[in-house]
Order: sequence, then structure tokens, then C-alpha cells
Amino acid sequence: MLSVRLNTLIVSCLAGSAIAGTPSLIINGSFEESSLNPGANWSVLGGGDTSINGWITIGSGIDYFGTILNASDGIHSLDINNLSSGGGISQSFVTQVGWTYTVTFDMAANMFGGPAEKIMNVSAGGSAEDFVFDYIAAGSTAQNPNWASHEWSFVATSTSSTLQFTGVSGSVYGAALDNVYVTGEVPAPPALGLIGLAGLMGTRRRR
Repeated sequence: MLSVRLNTLIVSCLAGSAIAGTPSLIINGSFEESSLNPGANWSVLGGGDTSINGWITIGSGIDYFGTILNASDGIHSLDINNLSSGGGISQSFVTQVGWTYTVTFDMAANMFGGPAEKIMNVSAGGSAEDFVFDYIAAGSTAQNPNWASHEWSFVATSTSSTLQFTGVSGSVYGAALDNVYVTGEVPAPPALGLIGLAGLMGTRRRR
């Protein structure tokens, strides 16, 4: 019985322990749940607004889009800029120290005005990266924004991490955001430890 259990443990460890097929670790990643209804237009949200369930706006806030821009998932999306760069949105969630968390999201642009390149910063766990979307190069329109899917990872340094999307490019026309999803992965054990565990299995079997 011990041999079977140890075998199961090793197979599980070697598999990488990725948490696949599980629900996202954040809520309302497509921004569909809100007390607001922008309809065919948009709603302006200043900093510190919690009208979008699970999220809080930061800095100068955001624009909450209705059907004025075709969303990548559902009917709502965000313009990360409100009055200028420095606006954004964030959500905190439970994490395990040392685990790797993968964030996927879709990015496009509020193409009703320049600049052509929209820049958005993604940060969590002390890590950050800028992402760029050029709506002219992409041929984006409000009906077909040509959403681009991105993936970004960070290693948690605390039992709670805050995922933050911040507008970097200037003007009121910023990067558009939708379809945010987060998963976690257990760190693989050291290979030496697995070898030692395999040796223990052999010893048990010989007995």
C-alpha cells in the first residue's frame, strides 16, 4: 500500500502540478457584473470606484464600455485611461508564496483618438511588464477591435497578491482590456528529492 501511495505521489509531482481546467482565481474577469449599465455608450469611473464587481479603479480611473466597442468576451470591456494615463483597475486574490501565477487577458484600443500605440502596464507580486497595441497597424474598428490575447506570469511573494492594469500611454483614449483569467501552478519539487523518494520506494518494495 505504501509503494502505491509513493508511486502516486511521484507521478503527481512529475506532472508539474499545474492547476488546469479550474475556475479563474479572480472574479468577474470579463467585467460583465456591475451596478452600471453603459448601454451603447460608456460610463466614466473615477479612482476608488467599486461599481464593477470584484474590482477597484485606481489613479484617474477608467471608462466602462458598453456596446460602443465590441468586447472580446460578453458585452463589456474597459478603457484603462480615463482623463489621462495613470488610470487603471485592480483586484486582490489569495496566493501561495512561491507559486507561479499565469495571467491571460485580451487587449485592444479605444481607437476613437490617438496615440496609435496604446500602452498598458500589468503588475503583481513585485513584477511588472508593459504591453503595446497599435490600433492602426491592427486595422481596428469599433465593430472589429482585433483583440490580441496575451499571457504574463509572476511568482507570488505573499499570501495575497494584487493584480493591477494601468494605463501608460497619454490622452483620454487608452488601451482596452477584457477577458482576464488567472491560474496558479504548484512549484515542482527538487529533482534530488524525487530521486531520494524513488530510492525509498525501492527499499520498501524489497522488504
